[in-house]
Amino acid sequence: MATNPSSSETTVSLKLLVDKSSNKVVFAETGKEFVDFLFGLLQVPLGSIIRLLRDNDLVPGSGSLGRVHESIQNLDPTYLLPNQTKGSLLSPKSASSTLTPPLLQNFVSPDQENVSKPRHYYGGEVQNNTEKGYVRGVVTYMVMDDLTVKPMSTISCITLLNTLNIKDIGSVQEKKVEIDIKKSLELIKVSIDSTTVLTDVFLGTGSNLSIQSEET
Repeated sequence: MATNPSSSETTVSLKLLVDKSSNKVVFAETGKEFVDFLFGLLQVPLGSIIRLLRDNDLVPGSGSLGRVHESIQNLDPTYLLPNQTKGSLLSPKSASSTLTPPLLQNFVSPDQENVSKPRHYYGGEVQNNTEKGYVRGVVTYMVMDDLTVKPMSTISCITLLNTLNIKDIGSVQEKKVEIDIKKSLELIKVSIDSTTVLTDVFLGTGSNLSIQSEET
């Protein structure tokens, strides 16, 4: 597995609310770190995502985009235009102009790191006390199973439980999970064609993530 060694140990915590009767995630309770990761993905070039998926053995052999990436790797540079390089296609620059959130630091090519972010995402090097990233840090957020994001409130929680027809609160269990670079890549891969992303990644039969559960 090839990841950026300087940031591969970064983890983000999530608190999942799981309906035990259906074994599905109702929603995740999280702070700005995970929301920043999700929103920031829209600014990460596809080439960088494919590269990391391939490096971590998460692109199936039949994946066509993986084949495009492989074709560039194998192409003789003489076939490229003079103003193009393999590196610019395989590790393109991110469109983000803000500091890179922790989990997304793995998606930034090494030659961008010194330009796009200081050493600390949340810390003393942020000038003028300006909060960086995409969303406010004083808010708790709900992330639905399909990755829909909204601010969390008591009313929104009750409304969601009613919408999903969950009558027995006793069937709802709380699970704490940690997301690292490998799990974040699994989220990306699954989100391409699934609308039950959190359930598939954290409760699916292929999930090997250890989780701690608490009764709500």
